[in-house]
Amino acid sequence: MSIYLDHNATSPMHPEVIDAMMPYLRNPVGNPSSLHSYGRMARSAVESARAEVAQLLGCESSTVIFTSGGTEANNLLLKGYIDRASKRPVISSEIEHSSILEPLQQLRAEGVQVILLNSNELGQVDLDAARSVVVDADAQLLSIIYANNETGVIQPLETLAAMVDRDSCLVHSDATQAIGKIPIDLSQLDIDAVSFSAHKMRGPQGIGALVVNRKPRHRLISGGDQENKRRGGTENVAGIVGLGKAAQVARLEMEHKKHHLSQLRDVFESRLASIPGSVVFGQQAPRLPNTVFFALPYYHGETLLMELDRAGFALSSGSACHSAVTEPSHVLRAMAVDDNLALNAIRVSFGMQNSLQDVEQLAAKLQELIDRMPAVIRQAAM
Repeated sequence: MSIYLDHNATSPMHPEVIDAMMPYLRNPVGNPSSLHSYGRMARSAVESARAEVAQLLGCESSTVIFTSGGTEANNLLLKGYIDRASKRPVISSEIEHSSILEPLQQLRAEGVQVILLNSNELGQVDLDAARSVVVDADAQLLSIIYANNETGVIQPLETLAAMVDRDSCLVHSDATQAIGKIPIDLSQLDIDAVSFSAHKMRGPQGIGALVVNRKPRHRLISGGDQENKRRGGTENVAGIVGLGKAAQVARLEMEHKKHHLSQLRDVFESRLASIPGSVVFGQQAPRLPNTVFFALPYYHGETLLMELDRAGFALSSGSACHSAVTEPSHVLRAMAVDDNLALNAIRVSFGMQNSLQDVEQLAAKLQELIDRMPAVIRQAAM
């Protein structure tokens, strides 16, 4: 038995994505910048994929910049679109992904003022605390994650965006976990930029995009005029085609996907509720339909992951970028979760290949592991 339950880390490619990519992997593929027929065919494939991404997100094709993934897209936004000479701050939150937090640390070391907003116990940016900071900050950039990669909690992005001067402050969201799982229409959202990766929505690894409606001040990667002079380097044609197809599939399957994943999540959480002392983090906040970040009492997360792996279940302890770190999650610390409980946390993130049978088998295995614990420990958890 092998059951994969770590789709927030990466998701298996959709069969249609593989089929769409194969001609660009098997056959000679021209450089999209070349003028001959091979190059023109490659350019057509790239632009068709760009149009599919734009249709999924409700934006103009010209705003889509292809990158190597969400991490590069976040770095391009933070390092390419802010004015380092300005005294105006950059505002983000303490519950961001490391591909936001680490570039912010670098910018701070360069003298840029960085303000990190606090989280409340639900795992959302604390609006009351943020209001007094954001309104008077005269920020040049506000970057807030759309949905947290660990808890799945959706952030009050539009409310925060309304606090800044929309004429002078760029509003960005790392939407890597949200795009493809829930509808996001940039024509209706009052934000300027989003970043994401294909492999979180059943596309290939190593390709992503930054969607932004203006030119960067600085290019993160120089050495070519690709992507309308915003990101140098020959385009990854096969990967871009895969991203385009993944965007198309996500758009067509969106409602069915939300229903299926929500059902799996809700059933699993109902089974968890029968285990005394179990905790689901962020459960009272709006969340992604596929994500459950939980802890069992007296069962260290790393130990539980190994036990489950031996039994054929693939889960994670949170962010795949820091899977080897045994420190408590920075997200749970921001939510004021006790370190001892936070160290027990593991994440289930369902995908379309998962079934209710997978949920029942996982729940049964968790109950079996709890039942093996000494009676005195089980009693203490009740």
